[in-house]
Amino acid sequence: MGEELLTRVPFAVVLASYCIEFHERNLCAKCNDSGCPRLDDATFTLDRYRADGLERYRLRRAQ
Repeated sequence: MGEELLTRVPFAVVLASYCIEFHERNLCAKCNDSGCPRLDDATFTLDRYRADGLERYRLRRAQ
């Protein structure tokens, strides 16, 4: 089942989750006092994916 889940999750989402995990342990070269554009992009990607998933779930339940 784990392999099925990985095939359904877009690569950009997997990469965004790795980016967030990396930032929990280390700072990257783009990090500064006001934040990190890479971390912001990764957070946006995950938020959009979750919102899309909730919308698909809502539409499935409405049928």
